Amino acid sequence: MTAALALSVLAGCSDDEEKAAAPPGAAPSASEQQEAPASEAPSAAPKADRTAPGGGSGADAFLPFGVSATGFGPYQVAETQADMLDSELVEGLADTAGCAAGTGSVLYGSPKVFFAQGKLVLVRTASASARTASGVGVGSTLAEAQAAFPAGQALTGTAGAQGWQVADGANALLFEATGDRVTAVSSGVTTSVEKNFTTGSGC
Repeated sequence: MTAALALSVLAGCSDDEEKAAAPPGAAPSASEQQEAPASEAPSAAPKADRTAPGGGSGADAFLPFGVSATGFGPYQVAETQADMLDSELVEGLADTAGCAAGTGSVLYGSPKVFFAQGKLVLVRTASASARTASGVGVGSTLAEAQAAFPAGQALTGTAGAQGWQVADGANALLFEATGDRVTAVSSGVTTSVEKNFTTGSGC
């Protein structure tokens, strides 16, 4: 009995010595890992903070935004000037004879926007993010735009710029080209699109 008690005491001392001898920072044993509460498990890495569409910041981080005869991204024909201002989608508005022109959000490539009687009539963007459903946009060749929209018509803008305009009811989509490359896309009310391209003035 005495011998058994002595062995038990020695075994306990041995376990305590092994735990004390474990070097700082040593990996826990399998049994210790199993006993660790689930709340101590490392949490998943936090999601990246998206400061611009597509994550990150700056124009290179933008996802493509749809452009059509009715507008670009959130800048759609007939959207009110008041709503755009409230949503912080436009700034720097200057009103001249009933035509207010301003700049859209940097998150959308800072398009130029025009309002007549408080409603959007034209948006013009030079952002490579602007793409039609067929994939044509800034950076495409003029020939690609003409092939995608064969029913369009050629227009000549200020300083001899080339344009390919596609009508859709009362609205129009215009591809502006320098040389053989599309450098900007305008969309909105047809009369406003044509006037801005051919004269350089607003609404």
